[in-house]
Amino acid sequence: MTKNSVSTDSRWHFTAQTNKKGYTYVTAYTTQWDPIRKRSHVSARVYAGRLFEDGHIAFSKGFLEKFPQYAQTSFFWGPDKQPVTREEYLTHFPGKPGPKPEVPEDTEESDIRELGLSWAAEQSALNAGFLEDLQEVFDKETALHLLHLALFRLCDGGAMSGYDDWRQSVYLRHAKPLSDKRISEVLSTVTQKDWDRFFKRRHDAKTQAHGIGAPLQYALDNTSISTYSDSIEEAAYGNAKQNPGLKQINFTVVCDQNNGEIVYAHTYEGSVNDVTELSNILYRMQDAGFDLSRVVLVTDRGYASLFNVQKMLNMQMRFVQGVRLVEDSVKALFERYESALHSVSFFDAALKVYARTVTEPWYEDGSAGRIGINLNLHLYRFPHIREDRILMLSACADEIVKLKNDAGKHVDTELWNKYGRFVMQITREDGKKIWIRDNAAIEKAVRHAGCFVIRSNEIRDPFEALRCYNKRTTVELDFNQFKNQINADRLRCMQSSYLGKLFVNTLATSIRLMMLKTAQGKACSSNAIPNDSLDSLFRKLRTLRAEKRHNANAWVCRTVTKKQRDLLALLGLGLPPKVLH
Repeated sequence: MTKNSVSTDSRWHFTAQTNKKGYTYVTAYTTQWDPIRKRSHVSARVYAGRLFEDGHIAFSKGFLEKFPQYAQTSFFWGPDKQPVTREEYLTHFPGKPGPKPEVPEDTEESDIRELGLSWAAEQSALNAGFLEDLQEVFDKETALHLLHLALFRLCDGGAMSGYDDWRQSVYLRHAKPLSDKRISEVLSTVTQKDWDRFFKRRHDAKTQAHGIGAPLQYALDNTSISTYSDSIEEAAYGNAKQNPGLKQINFTVVCDQNNGEIVYAHTYEGSVNDVTELSNILYRMQDAGFDLSRVVLVTDRGYASLFNVQKMLNMQMRFVQGVRLVEDSVKALFERYESALHSVSFFDAALKVYARTVTEPWYEDGSAGRIGINLNLHLYRFPHIREDRILMLSACADEIVKLKNDAGKHVDTELWNKYGRFVMQITREDGKKIWIRDNAAIEKAVRHAGCFVIRSNEIRDPFEALRCYNKRTTVELDFNQFKNQINADRLRCMQSSYLGKLFVNTLATSIRLMMLKTAQGKACSSNAIPNDSLDSLFRKLRTLRAEKRHNANAWVCRTVTKKQRDLLALLGLGLPPKVLH
């Protein structure tokens, strides 16, 4: 109880009920613990009085005789369903007590709405400065609309046309109705210049917050987005793993490996190969004003080429890049250092890998001319990968041999196409032809199984470089959230609005993954993520609701349970305000 609360006996609680005629009555009750059933039950109930539209409670004569303290002054129905003084009422519901003129609302809007998830998602975005940065790039109204559309995609994942139905079912601060036409207008306002300005602000904030010390680690990767549109200029047929009959757009994101936030995104024609686009992405970031001098860029083998290495060196980029085993000089190094890659002196037990580092002579073309430099080439051997590969190939080859040597058996076509090259037919001394496993073919196939290479001009220690590279799972998580949770794997829009739609989906993905990373960082044995799933956490948060208080034109948060408090703590959040305006 606060000092202004009028209930001097903490055992008494209050409840209000409205009858069929629309009259609302207040009842006081007290509870008692039942030690046998191990639960509390109502032990006494007293009619208290009537609650009017202005929030004023008119106590009955009988109630005031039993509780004379309520006759001292006027009382109002407080946010915690307790009688409070006028002074306390005004602290929660500013303005003169009584109904306020309300903006006409849709008749279908409910007086009870979901609060937990929409509030948590919005608060996470606000705490990260998303709205502030949006308002620096767009006008305030457009910025708010873009944020709310992103929150809709995060919380609901449905088509944009469902935004208004969702808005009417949740509490969302300052949210306004948006028709399909108005949504298209909002999305059409997003230009490439706006896109670059927003992400530059996000990058600048990270650089400033990170301070002097170890550089930021950004991971870069690409995915394809299918589209039904014939008007999007960058849509083209490419090497689509899914939906090969549809055109696609290539979509590259750069994310902070620390918290998963997307700090830049770039679209380009769907038929262009990833490896050829790396330098264009970096030039775009530089043209947008990104200071990349304090960033280590982590890329996978899909971007590996000698041309890209030289480009990054000339741009004075710091990088950690996975290398494909196609370079003859790299293959020769594994032969040369084979003994070291089998020595326990070069083994890391935590990473379960052998590693050996050699230097590579390169050069940098700068304004002062050509400068010779050395790069670190980290060689790795994962022993379990080679052994698992040998086991699998041998087992498949033995199965084919058994079937081939049995005249009545048929070898499955798919099995033969994949593993037929690991068996061969021979003629025994007695002239009989039989099939045997081709061990030499298996040895050749697994020669470099488990071998991996990282090239870097930044990290000298091979195990540290591998740990940095392994964090690339963060950008893969971004794509997983983008495609499966945000449902942004297909575009159904026109050229005029597709940049805006991608922008909204990217914001939603970024906020969601930041929430996931925060929850994973705060999870412990006493407060774990439900089922180790952010979706499960979201479902439980949706049970927290708010009720519309018409006599004060405000929303009141229902009681927050212990479990809901724990879930909010996982997201780094406190409790929602009791009264929301």
